[in-house]
Amino acid sequence: MTSRYLAICALLTLAGCGQDTATETDSAAAEAECPEANADGVVEIAPGLTATISSKGYGRAAVAGDYADVHTTLWLYDENAEGGRGTEIWTSGGEQPFQFQLDAGQVIKGWDLGVACMLIGETRELKIAPELGYGARGKPPVPPNATLLFEIELVKLLNSAELDSD
Repeated sequence: MTSRYLAICALLTLAGCGQDTATETDSAAAEAECPEANADGVVEIAPGLTATISSKGYGRAAVAGDYADVHTTLWLYDENAEGGRGTEIWTSGGEQPFQFQLDAGQVIKGWDLGVACMLIGETRELKIAPELGYGARGKPPVPPNATLLFEIELVKLLNSAELDSD
C-alpha cells in the first residue's frame, strides 16, 4: 500500500512538471518489488519457487500485464541427476519463442511468479514445487506431484501498448 501511494505521488509530482513518467514509474515499482539474488545468483521468489540466474539481462523488469517471449526447456526435477535435470519434457527449441502474458493465468503459477522481474536477455532456472506447477493432477507427460525445472531465457518484453504498435 505504501509503495503504491509513493508511486502515485511521484507520478503526480512529475506529471505536474510535464515529464513522461509511465516508464520511470513502472521501472521503479518493478525494482521495488523484485527480490535480490544472493551471492550465488539464487533468488527465493516464494515458498516452493527458487530462481538461479545464470545470465544477467538488461532494461526494465517484467511486470504483470507484460507480454513475454521466452525460450525454455522443461525437465522433471531429479535430485539424483546432474543439476537436478531429470527427464526432458519439452523445449521451445530456441527458434520460435513462446509468448504469454504475465499474470493472466495463461501459464502455471510458478511461471507467472518466476518470470516477473526478469530482464531482457536474462536466463534463469526455475525450480517449481508441484503446488505452483501442475499439482496433484499433473498434465501428461508431467506426472502428478512433479517438481519442475525450467530454464528460461527472456528474449523480448512488451507492454500492451507496445504489442498493439508492434
